[in-house]
Formats: sequence, structure tokens, C-alpha cells
Amino acid sequence: MLRLLKKISFLILCIFFITLNIYAGNLDSYVYNFDSDQLLVSSQRSLNVLGLYLKYYETGNEEYKTAANQTMPYILPSLKPDDSAALNVLSEYFPGNEVESINRIEILTNNYPNSVIVNALNVLMNYEVYQKSKNTEAFKKILSSIDIIEETIGENPFSTYYRSVLMWETASPQEKENIFKNLEKVHFSYPLNRDIHELLIIEAFELGKYEDVKQLSMNYVNLSQKDERIMFLIALSYYNLDEKSESRKIVDWILQNSNKKAVLSKSYELLGDISETNSQKINYYKTAIDLDPENAEALAKLGTTLYESNRSTTDNLTISRIYLTKALMYDPDNSDLKETLNTIDRKLTTRNFLTTLLPLFIVILAIFYIVFRFGSKGSNLKRPEGGSKEDSLTTSKEEKN
Repeated sequence: MLRLLKKISFLILCIFFITLNIYAGNLDSYVYNFDSDQLLVSSQRSLNVLGLYLKYYETGNEEYKTAANQTMPYILPSLKPDDSAALNVLSEYFPGNEVESINRIEILTNNYPNSVIVNALNVLMNYEVYQKSKNTEAFKKILSSIDIIEETIGENPFSTYYRSVLMWETASPQEKENIFKNLEKVHFSYPLNRDIHELLIIEAFELGKYEDVKQLSMNYVNLSQKDERIMFLIALSYYNLDEKSESRKIVDWILQNSNKKAVLSKSYELLGDISETNSQKINYYKTAIDLDPENAEALAKLGTTLYESNRSTTDNLTISRIYLTKALMYDPDNSDLKETLNTIDRKLTTRNFLTTLLPLFIVILAIFYIVFRFGSKGSNLKRPEGGSKEDSLTTSKEEKN
């Protein structure tokens, strides 16, 4: 029965793609595999050109644009009007004129309201704006274009991906669970879509589904092109599952293949967490801070490790306090940090009192005691016994007379 269902599903997909090639624009298949790197190796030349323009849009590298412009004349006869219009907008883009490109795409959405590729580019460009400014107008435009795409061809990896990313930030825990399940369903239908695969790992990690991350990582770690940030989430998931050796293997891969300081900093921090001795932890945390001085977690862990390794030394407490104070600058709402800092402050205050203020107070008391004691004795020696000050003055006057 299961085999029969799989055959039927495969047949439906084949019919769907044949229909798509007949009735849809040449570039509409972009929404099923929207990774620009994979578009470059597509068997469809029009998708190669789209991939080249998108790589230029992403990187600003003129070589991609030049290659696309050279190939464009050969594919123009086979393009539909909305396809060629969309490619023209990308061909005339240059870094700094993003607003003009968005305006031109919006004009195209009016001219070709149901065009899949035009609405997909509208989503892509407005998402760049939304990422930088959280602009509500851009948010509405993205969702509007996503709705049009799904009304035209149904649910697809592109629309599911961007809808998931947009809705995730403000979703409740239950809504996030539903978003994750829907993304899982799409991933099952399109297992080779790397963007969906990576987003699923991110969402699984944020939901604390470390076993799911582990399962998803089985295929991902064998890909030729991997994102080191995703690999770090996988390493952290293995660590949370107490599989430290697997976690260390992935961290070693990151250290050999990444040049992003933030990722490297977090990787060294994780190595510190995995380490069993305080000296190793301290060395790894210090390396993490050297790579990213604003890594609040590494600063907090270094300060805490120094504090716990030797609580009896004033110097250690002072250094710990410096690191923890820096951590609090970048993570001001961390209540654990505040509590540890308060404990250290109390200890330093007590020790300062015992080592500095108390001895000083004792010395001052001793001085007062000596001055009072010997000063009073000296004045008593000068006076006759049993006489007052007035008596002594009278006696001296009589002696003179």
C-alpha cells in the first residue's frame, strides 16, 4: 500500500512539473529550488542566467553580471514577457540602487499581478529591506506576494520558507510548533532544498528538539557546501545531548573551515564548555574573547570560572569582577550575572574592611589612646599633689613675694 502511494505521488509530481513547463513561465521553477548556487548548475539555461544575476545581487561581484549579460541574448526568444522583465530589473541593478530596483519590481507586480517570478523577486528584495529596518510596509508587501504565489501554483518551498521566517519572530510557542511541522512537511517533499533543510535545523534547535537536529544533521554534514553557523547549532545540539565527542568533531571542522570571527568565538566557547579542567576552560574562553570581545557568554563563563577556581584570593575576585562587569554591559538583563557580581562585591568589601580599614581603625585608636594616656600623665606631673590649678597659681605668687 505504501509503495503504491509513493508511485502515485511520484506520478502526480511528474504530471505537475510537465504542466508547469507548459503553462508557467520558464523561471517559475525558481520557487522550488531558490538556492543561487544550485541555479548555476541547473540544466535549464534560463535558470543559469537567473542564478548569475542573483549571485551578483548577493555579492556585488561584476563577473556574475557580465556572464549573465553575455548569455541573455541566447535565451530571450524562449522567455515569456514577465520572465524577461524580471531579468531586466536584475541586469540593471547595481549596489546602492536597491530602492530603484524595488520600485521597478513593484511596477512589474502591477503589470504582471499573477507572475510567480516577479512576485518572488518582490519578496526577495523587500525581505532585504525588512531585515535591516523591520519595516512594516515591506512586511505587508512580502506576505501579499507570498499569497499570490501560493494562489497561483500552491504551497512551495520558497513561499513556505519566507512565511516561516517572517512569522517565527512573533509567533507563540504553539504557533512555532505548527510552523515547524509545516516546514517538516515541505522538507519531506523537497529533501534536496538546502534552504528549507537549514531553516528546519534552526527552528528545531530553537524549540529544543536536539534529537531532531541530530537526525537532520546526518545528511547535512555530508553536503559539499555547508554553512558553519548551521554546523555550530549541530555541534551545540550534540553537546546538549551529552555527546561531547561528536560535538568536538564538528567544532574541529568549523575551526578548520570558517573565517567568521563570531562563529569561531562561539566555537572556542563551546570547547571551553566541553573541557573538564578549569585551566583548559579559562584558555578556551580567553581565546573566544580575543576573537569577539563582545561575546557576553564567554565573558560571563570566564569570570565565573575564575571566581569558582579560587574564591579565597582577592586578585582572582577582582579579575572575575572585571570580566563579569563587561559581560553585564552586553547582557544587562542577566540576573545570574548580577547575583554573582553582588556576591563578589560583598566578599571584596568584607576583605577590604578586614585587610585595610580594620587595621587602620585599630592604629588610629591606638594613637588616640597613647596621646590621651601619656598627655594626661604629663599634665598631672606638673601640678602639686592635692592642689587645683588656682592653688598652684597662688603658691607661685606667694613664693615671688
